[in-house]
Amino acid sequence: MKVRDSGSGPGNGASRLDPTMVPPAPGHAAGAPAAPAPPPPPPPGLSSTLGGLAGAGGGLRVEPPGASSRRRVPELVLGIFLVAGCALGAVLIAAAGRERTPVVTLDGDIDRGHVLTEDDLKVVYVGSDSAIAYVRDGDEEELLGMAALADLGAGTILTKRQFADPQQIAGDGEGVVGFELEIGQLPTRNLATGDIVNVIAGEGLSGDQPETVVQGAVVVEVEKLDESAGQSERWWVSLKASEQEAEALAQSTVGDNPVQLVQVRR
Repeated sequence: MKVRDSGSGPGNGASRLDPTMVPPAPGHAAGAPAAPAPPPPPPPGLSSTLGGLAGAGGGLRVEPPGASSRRRVPELVLGIFLVAGCALGAVLIAAAGRERTPVVTLDGDIDRGHVLTEDDLKVVYVGSDSAIAYVRDGDEEELLGMAALADLGAGTILTKRQFADPQQIAGDGEGVVGFELEIGQLPTRNLATGDIVNVIAGEGLSGDQPETVVQGAVVVEVEKLDESAGQSERWWVSLKASEQEAEALAQSTVGDNPVQLVQVRR
């Protein structure tokens, strides 16, 4: 006896199946939604790059910096040298802008009364803006033959005020005395340092009669004094003689005792 499927239509040799009757795939419950489709594979280039970054055990591998970063080291060194060179150049320009002046100094120690020679002098350079007095190199002729007024040490920068004519400096056993005279008491208006004179006191030392108090005194200073209204022309004269004669000359000029100078030689 043959059994026919009542659901089969005429001309169909196969029976119709109900989709709900299809058994679920293994591992999925009945009625669960279908699993999502797997992601597409990465591009071939990216896959190789990621593979190169993976190290042993799946970790990342640290690569050293490329050659481009090494090329910056010489540039850094060059920049340092440029900055240092600019700073050095600024210092040199500032130093060159300050003029240096050659001046005359002592090459060694000298004592009071020492007469200068060329061997006593040397030249050093100082800043021209220095607020000091000095004798320039080339003007040392003004000092040669002059005597020191005080003890001076080596390296002292010399000035004209530190020296005088040797005749003006009293040595051992000598004395210098100065007094004020009117123009008529001088032998000449041209009396100068180094002249030799005799001194006559109008009343002498005893006050009785004129007397030659000093013979052969050396003139060490002559200076014209400022004139005052109603006064005659007056001069200041300093003489050097032996200590005893200088004391006698000082005594003879005390008070109103007139003094007369007689020039005997230069």
